[in-house]
Amino acid sequence: MLRNIGLFCICCLLAGMWHTSVAARPLIIAANPQAPFKYEADGQVRGIDIEVMDEILRELAIDYEVLLIESDQRLQVEAKAGRIDVLLLYSQNEERRTFLEYPSESYIDLDWNFFIRAEDRGKFTFSTFDDLRSMTIGATHGISYIPEFWDAGLQLQLVSENSLQIDKLLAGRIDAVPMNTISTLHHAHIGGYRNQIDFLPKPMKSKAYYNVFSKASTHPDMNKLKAEYDRIIRRMKDDGSIDQIKTTYIGPSS
Repeated sequence: MLRNIGLFCICCLLAGMWHTSVAARPLIIAANPQAPFKYEADGQVRGIDIEVMDEILRELAIDYEVLLIESDQRLQVEAKAGRIDVLLLYSQNEERRTFLEYPSESYIDLDWNFFIRAEDRGKFTFSTFDDLRSMTIGATHGISYIPEFWDAGLQLQLVSENSLQIDKLLAGRIDAVPMNTISTLHHAHIGGYRNQIDFLPKPMKSKAYYNVFSKASTHPDMNKLKAEYDRIIRRMKDDGSIDQIKTTYIGPSS
Protein backbone atom coordinates (compact mmCIF):
# COMPACT_ATOMS: atom_id res chain seq x y z
CA MET A 1 0.00 0.00 0.00
CA LEU A 2 1.39 3.40 -0.97
CA ARG A 3 0.50 6.59 0.86
CA ASN A 4 1.65 10.20 0.46
CA ILE A 5 1.24 12.40 3.50
CA GLY A 6 2.22 15.90 4.50
CA LEU A 7 4.47 16.80 7.41
CA PHE A 8 1.59 18.24 9.45
CA CYS A 9 0.01 14.88 10.27
CA ILE A 10 3.01 12.56 9.91
CA CYS A 11 3.59 12.29 13.66
CA CYS A 12 -0.03 11.31 14.30
CA LEU A 13 0.04 8.67 11.56
CA LEU A 14 3.31 7.16 12.72
CA ALA A 15 2.15 7.13 16.31
CA GLY A 16 -1.02 5.31 15.29
CA MET A 17 0.93 2.71 13.34
CA TRP A 18 3.37 2.30 16.21
CA HIS A 19 0.59 1.38 18.63
CA THR A 20 -0.83 -1.15 16.19
CA SER A 21 0.13 -4.75 16.84
CA VAL A 22 3.77 -5.11 15.75
CA ALA A 23 2.97 -8.26 13.79
CA ALA A 24 0.16 -6.50 11.94
CA ARG A 25 1.76 -3.20 11.04
CA PRO A 26 3.26 -2.71 7.59
CA LEU A 27 6.90 -1.95 6.98
CA ILE A 28 7.18 1.84 6.86
CA ILE A 29 9.27 3.21 3.98
CA ALA A 30 9.76 6.97 3.86
CA ALA A 31 11.45 9.47 1.59
CA ASN A 32 11.73 13.13 0.73
CA PRO A 33 9.93 13.44 -2.63
CA GLN A 34 12.26 13.88 -5.58
CA ALA A 35 11.44 12.93 -9.16
CA PRO A 36 12.20 10.56 -10.77
CA PHE A 37 13.22 8.56 -7.69
CA LYS A 38 10.18 8.91 -5.40
CA TYR A 39 7.30 11.31 -5.96
CA GLU A 40 3.54 11.61 -6.28
CA ALA A 41 1.80 11.71 -9.67
CA ASP A 42 -1.95 11.44 -10.24
CA GLY A 43 -2.50 10.47 -6.64
CA GLN A 44 0.01 7.61 -6.77
CA VAL A 45 3.50 7.31 -5.33
CA ARG A 46 5.87 6.50 -8.18
CA GLY A 47 9.54 6.49 -9.01
CA ILE A 48 12.62 4.39 -9.64
CA ASP A 49 13.19 3.62 -5.95
CA ILE A 50 9.51 2.87 -5.37
CA GLU A 51 9.44 0.27 -8.15
CA VAL A 52 12.71 -1.33 -7.03
CA MET A 53 11.50 -1.63 -3.44
CA ASP A 54 8.11 -2.91 -4.58
CA GLU A 55 9.75 -5.78 -6.45
CA ILE A 56 11.96 -6.66 -3.48
CA LEU A 57 9.12 -6.60 -0.96
CA ARG A 58 6.70 -8.51 -3.18
CA GLU A 59 9.31 -11.25 -3.55
CA LEU A 60 9.74 -11.35 0.23
CA ALA A 61 5.97 -11.13 0.88
CA ILE A 62 6.38 -8.11 3.16
CA ASP A 63 3.46 -5.67 3.42
CA TYR A 64 4.56 -2.03 3.33
CA GLU A 65 3.51 1.58 3.09
CA VAL A 66 5.38 4.51 1.56
CA LEU A 67 5.29 7.97 3.13
CA LEU A 68 6.57 11.09 1.36
CA ILE A 69 7.79 13.66 3.89
CA GLU A 70 9.28 16.97 2.78
CA SER A 71 11.77 17.25 5.63
CA ASP A 72 15.05 15.36 5.87
CA GLN A 73 15.29 16.32 9.53
CA ARG A 74 11.89 14.78 10.31
CA LEU A 75 12.76 11.64 8.35
CA GLN A 76 15.91 11.14 10.38
CA VAL A 77 14.18 11.85 13.71
CA GLU A 78 11.55 9.22 12.96
CA ALA A 79 14.16 6.70 11.76
CA LYS A 80 16.19 7.21 14.95
CA ALA A 81 13.05 6.49 16.96
CA GLY A 82 12.30 3.35 14.95
CA ARG A 83 8.99 4.71 13.67
CA ILE A 84 10.33 4.57 10.10
CA ASP A 85 11.92 1.29 9.03
CA VAL A 86 13.49 2.15 5.66
CA LEU A 87 14.68 5.45 4.17
CA LEU A 88 15.16 5.84 0.43
CA LEU A 89 18.15 7.34 -1.37
CA TYR A 90 20.73 8.31 1.23
CA SER A 91 24.46 8.80 0.81
CA GLN A 92 26.88 7.56 3.43
CA ASN A 93 28.41 9.63 6.19
CA GLU A 94 29.66 8.90 9.69
CA GLU A 95 26.79 10.58 11.55
CA ARG A 96 24.11 8.68 9.61
CA ARG A 97 25.85 5.37 10.21
CA THR A 98 25.17 5.77 13.93
CA PHE A 99 21.44 5.17 13.38
CA LEU A 100 21.18 3.77 9.84
CA GLU A 101 22.43 0.45 8.48
CA TYR A 102 23.67 0.55 4.89
CA PRO A 103 23.46 -2.41 2.51
CA SER A 104 26.42 -3.32 0.33
CA GLU A 105 24.56 -2.76 -2.93
CA SER A 106 23.72 0.60 -4.49
CA TYR A 107 21.87 0.90 -7.79
CA ILE A 108 21.79 4.73 -7.97
CA ASP A 109 24.84 6.90 -8.55
CA LEU A 110 23.90 10.57 -8.51
CA ASP A 111 26.17 11.79 -11.30
CA TRP A 112 26.69 15.27 -12.69
CA ASN A 113 27.59 15.13 -16.38
CA PHE A 114 28.20 17.81 -18.97
CA PHE A 115 25.15 18.00 -21.23
CA ILE A 116 25.52 18.98 -24.87
CA ARG A 117 23.24 19.22 -27.89
CA ALA A 118 22.70 15.89 -29.61
CA GLU A 119 23.94 17.40 -32.88
CA ASP A 120 27.33 17.99 -31.20
CA ARG A 121 27.74 14.33 -30.26
CA GLY A 122 31.36 13.38 -31.06
CA LYS A 123 32.46 17.00 -31.33
CA PHE A 124 33.39 17.44 -27.66
CA THR A 125 35.11 15.24 -25.10
CA PHE A 126 35.71 15.54 -21.37
CA SER A 127 38.65 13.86 -19.70
CA THR A 128 40.05 16.87 -17.84
CA PHE A 129 38.80 20.44 -17.56
CA ASP A 130 41.41 21.46 -20.13
CA ASP A 131 39.20 19.74 -22.74
CA LEU A 132 36.50 22.36 -22.09
CA ARG A 133 38.57 25.51 -22.44
CA SER A 134 37.40 26.31 -25.97
CA MET A 135 33.73 25.93 -25.02
CA THR A 136 31.17 28.23 -23.44
CA ILE A 137 29.95 26.46 -20.31
CA GLY A 138 26.76 27.18 -18.43
CA ALA A 139 26.82 27.42 -14.64
CA THR A 140 24.32 28.40 -11.97
CA HIS A 141 24.85 30.68 -8.99
CA GLY A 142 24.44 28.85 -5.71
CA ILE A 143 25.36 25.36 -6.98
CA SER A 144 28.64 24.17 -5.50
CA TYR A 145 29.56 21.67 -8.27
CA ILE A 146 33.17 20.87 -7.29
CA PRO A 147 36.03 23.30 -6.51
CA GLU A 148 38.01 22.17 -9.56
CA PHE A 149 35.18 23.32 -11.84
CA TRP A 150 35.26 26.88 -10.51
CA ASP A 151 39.07 26.92 -10.47
CA ALA A 152 39.53 25.65 -14.04
CA GLY A 153 39.40 29.08 -15.72
CA LEU A 154 36.60 28.08 -18.09
CA GLN A 155 34.45 30.45 -20.16
CA LEU A 156 31.37 30.47 -17.96
CA GLN A 157 27.93 31.95 -18.53
CA LEU A 158 26.21 32.27 -15.17
CA VAL A 159 22.49 32.30 -14.45
CA SER A 160 20.53 32.38 -11.21
CA GLU A 161 18.00 29.65 -12.12
CA ASN A 162 19.20 26.16 -13.03
CA SER A 163 15.94 25.53 -14.90
CA LEU A 164 17.11 27.97 -17.61
CA GLN A 165 20.18 25.96 -18.57
CA ILE A 166 18.71 23.43 -21.00
CA ASP A 167 16.83 26.18 -22.88
CA LYS A 168 20.11 28.07 -23.22
CA LEU A 169 21.85 24.92 -24.41
CA LEU A 170 19.24 24.13 -27.05
CA ALA A 171 19.24 27.77 -28.20
CA GLY A 172 22.99 27.55 -28.85
CA ARG A 173 23.93 30.16 -26.26
CA ILE A 174 26.18 27.69 -24.42
CA ASP A 175 28.03 24.59 -25.61
CA ALA A 176 27.68 22.47 -22.47
CA VAL A 177 26.35 22.60 -18.94
CA PRO A 178 26.91 20.34 -15.90
CA MET A 179 23.60 18.95 -14.63
CA ASN A 180 22.30 16.22 -12.35
CA THR A 181 22.19 13.43 -14.91
CA ILE A 182 19.18 11.33 -13.95
CA SER A 183 16.97 14.32 -13.09
CA THR A 184 17.88 16.07 -16.34
CA LEU A 185 17.15 12.97 -18.41
CA HIS A 186 13.82 12.55 -16.61
CA HIS A 187 12.72 16.10 -17.42
CA ALA A 188 13.87 15.66 -21.03
CA HIS A 189 11.98 12.37 -21.30
CA ILE A 190 8.68 13.76 -20.05
CA GLY A 191 9.26 17.07 -21.86
CA GLY A 192 9.71 15.41 -25.24
CA TYR A 193 13.20 16.73 -25.99
CA ARG A 194 15.31 13.72 -24.96
CA ASN A 195 16.50 13.23 -28.55
CA GLN A 196 17.83 16.81 -28.63
CA ILE A 197 20.35 16.44 -25.83
CA ASP A 198 23.21 14.13 -24.92
CA PHE A 199 25.91 14.12 -22.26
CA LEU A 200 29.65 13.53 -22.17
CA PRO A 201 30.27 10.08 -20.67
CA LYS A 202 32.67 10.94 -17.85
CA PRO A 203 30.82 12.43 -14.87
CA MET A 204 32.16 15.60 -13.33
CA LYS A 205 31.23 14.13 -9.94
CA SER A 206 29.50 11.00 -8.72
CA LYS A 207 28.24 9.63 -5.41
CA ALA A 208 26.53 6.34 -4.58
CA TYR A 209 23.16 6.47 -2.83
CA TYR A 210 21.45 3.67 -0.90
CA ASN A 211 18.15 2.55 0.52
CA VAL A 212 18.92 2.27 4.23
CA PHE A 213 17.55 0.49 7.29
CA SER A 214 16.77 2.03 10.67
CA LYS A 215 18.84 0.38 13.40
CA ALA A 216 15.98 1.14 15.81
CA SER A 217 13.37 -0.70 13.73
CA THR A 218 11.53 -3.49 15.52
CA HIS A 219 9.57 -4.66 12.48
CA PRO A 220 9.44 -8.49 12.53
CA ASP A 221 10.48 -8.77 8.87
CA MET A 222 13.41 -6.37 9.04
CA ASN A 223 16.02 -9.10 9.50
CA LYS A 224 14.63 -10.97 6.50
CA LEU A 225 14.76 -7.81 4.38
CA LYS A 226 18.34 -7.01 5.38
CA ALA A 227 19.44 -10.61 4.75
CA GLU A 228 17.96 -10.76 1.24
CA TYR A 229 18.24 -7.16 0.01
CA ASP A 230 21.73 -7.28 -1.53
CA ARG A 231 21.07 -10.61 -3.23
CA ILE A 232 17.90 -9.33 -4.90
CA ILE A 233 19.51 -6.06 -5.98
CA ARG A 234 22.41 -7.98 -7.57
CA ARG A 235 19.96 -10.20 -9.41
CA MET A 236 17.96 -7.20 -10.64
CA LYS A 237 21.16 -5.60 -11.90
CA ASP A 238 22.23 -8.78 -13.66
CA ASP A 239 18.87 -9.51 -15.32
CA GLY A 240 18.33 -5.91 -16.45
CA SER A 241 15.30 -5.26 -14.24
CA ILE A 242 16.73 -2.09 -12.74
CA ASP A 243 17.77 -0.75 -16.14
CA GLN A 244 14.23 -1.37 -17.41
CA ILE A 245 12.78 0.54 -14.47
CA LYS A 246 15.14 3.46 -15.07
CA THR A 247 14.25 3.54 -18.77
CA THR A 248 10.60 4.05 -17.83
CA TYR A 249 11.53 7.34 -16.17
CA ILE A 250 14.50 8.66 -18.17
CA GLY A 251 14.19 6.98 -21.56
CA PRO A 252 16.96 4.99 -23.27
CA SER A 253 20.44 5.80 -22.03
CA SER A 254 21.63 6.80 -25.48
